[in-house]
Amino acid sequence: MRSPQATGTTPEQAERPLLAGGLLVATGLADVLSAYGTLRSGPFVVLSGGGLYPVDVTGWAWLHLVVGTALAVAGLAAVTGRRGAALVAIGCAVLALTVNLLMLPYAPIRVVLVTAVDAAAIRLLLRHRRATGGAG
Repeated sequence: MRSPQATGTTPEQAERPLLAGGLLVATGLADVLSAYGTLRSGPFVVLSGGGLYPVDVTGWAWLHLVVGTALAVAGLAAVTGRRGAALVAIGCAVLALTVNLLMLPYAPIRVVLVTAVDAAAIRLLLRHRRATGGAG
């Protein structure tokens, strides 16, 4: 990887993909661990006026597992600074953000925290792309 001076970027701009990639890896691993825990447990039980109803979220857990793995790999790719890695990371982060928001009723605290971190990583990657002229 070239030095920040050779590419015409400041050290803060050079660190953005590193921080964003680390954030994406962390949230990807959080999704993977959450999905694994959901797969190992039974269905959720919903209490309503008519009684108790089991809600099976196994399909959502498998989706979280796949998206979380893809997000962690995309975060690692964003750290490398290769051309197009930031776009792939942004796409995976938007997908993960969408899937997380769909699980909001089942895990609201985790979803809000992970969504905020994903949004921060997306912002960092977009600012880095703008600062470097769209390369990377």
